[in-house]
Amino acid sequence: MRVALISPYPDITAYGVRAIAAFLKANGVAVRLIFLPDPLGDALTDCPERYPAAVMEQTAALCADCDLVGVSLMTNYVDNAVQITRAVKAKTGVPVLWGGVHPTIRPEECLELADLVCVGDGEEAILDVVRAIEADGDLTTIANIQARRTDGTMARNAVRPLTQNLDALPAPDWSHEDHHIWDSQNPLAGVVPLTPAATEAILARGTVSLLLGKIGYQTMTGRGCPHRCAYCVNDAIKALYGAKGYLRWRGTDHVLAEIETVRRILPDIGYVWISDDAFFARPLADIVEFCRQWKTRIGLPFSCLGSPATISREKMDALLDAGLFYLQMGVQTGSPRIQKLFNRQAMGNEVMLAAMRIINASKDRMFPPSYDFILDTPYETTADRLESVRFIAQIPKPFRLQPFSLVLYPGTKLHAMAAADGFLTDERRQVYTKSYTMRRPDYINLLILLAKGGRMPSRLLALLASDAVAGVLVRPLFNPLWQGLFALMGPAKRLLRRVSGRA
Repeated sequence: MRVALISPYPDITAYGVRAIAAFLKANGVAVRLIFLPDPLGDALTDCPERYPAAVMEQTAALCADCDLVGVSLMTNYVDNAVQITRAVKAKTGVPVLWGGVHPTIRPEECLELADLVCVGDGEEAILDVVRAIEADGDLTTIANIQARRTDGTMARNAVRPLTQNLDALPAPDWSHEDHHIWDSQNPLAGVVPLTPAATEAILARGTVSLLLGKIGYQTMTGRGCPHRCAYCVNDAIKALYGAKGYLRWRGTDHVLAEIETVRRILPDIGYVWISDDAFFARPLADIVEFCRQWKTRIGLPFSCLGSPATISREKMDALLDAGLFYLQMGVQTGSPRIQKLFNRQAMGNEVMLAAMRIINASKDRMFPPSYDFILDTPYETTADRLESVRFIAQIPKPFRLQPFSLVLYPGTKLHAMAAADGFLTDERRQVYTKSYTMRRPDYINLLILLAKGGRMPSRLLALLASDAVAGVLVRPLFNPLWQGLFALMGPAKRLLRRVSGRA
């Protein structure tokens, strides 16, 4: 049996795809990995045909000798999955299975084109599909799998219990055995075998790798999140499984053995990016043991994400001693009213500032931390937005901001609210093809972008966000000015990059 797994994500880490590939291989299934990084990246637009026709022909040819083709997707990559699936179906008779966040939330929609949909975790379910295909068995009765029956009805099977022992699963597959890629930065090469050298070159182009000047390897030490934020699909997945047992951790040895293996394949890796939603949520004893072993077995600098309510001085000290050199934390808003809307009222401004002070106390040992903010929430008032700007003026320097325009992803509470309240009228434009970089070009967002690097004087920022000043400059009369400034920012950034590159 042979399975082709296809990833359309701009980031070739594709943790879930590689995890499923490793699990299938461990159970005797041959796996071919095909990476088709979305050429649009973060610059999403309404572009259903993402890939050249020749690339789709090569992809279909790679799938022709397979028994199953799996495509992983999130909502922003539905167009990619559609184009890939149509190409595969046009050239082969191989069944196509869609998995990932979007099929988990909207299986009926996905089954309009896919033959099968995997809901939730995919390792065991996809292995059962492979075994059923091999035995010419029934594909409509497999837990976690939804399918169309021959009579056109939909088989909605229950989800199986979550795997609690993550150490029983193999680490993601970075072997490069039968791995292939189309690199949009070298499009004429077509779909070619992926080598370790090519992987390192691609990883070096990553946003965080460029920021830090090191090649980064990304992994996860657990699955799930302790929070239920209204804008995040984690909440919908928790509802699918039940919150109990949703947050699970891998053992330290399991994680470090993965990194040791990958470093033998990719020797130029300079840091590790731990991309758990809230790594600091690990118990203190686990973090201390993780750090003890990290220093002796890995010794590389690493970065991670933390949520305000989970950051403590004890955890921070242990991680810094082990090599933590960059930290990302979600702030999202400085407005208590919007914090309640986001279901983040337990992480109010005082909690966030306390976490920031802990981080700032170690500023001489780290890169400036990044703080995430969500912009363009339809329920925000001007007063709410100005509260966020004034909160930014209180953040201890140095820091960086990562401002994201809200995308109302299906399955989230905010999506349901916005649809019911008339804010969501065109899902394709407002969700499927909207990038989080598509910020509203107005005065308040301009202030946040000007504060992004953490260099704007705090008093000046607070003044510009005061009622006296902002009350005038947010008037519609000035909108053309702010729109013009936003239009100039993109070309100015590109010019600066070219100049600095030549220097």
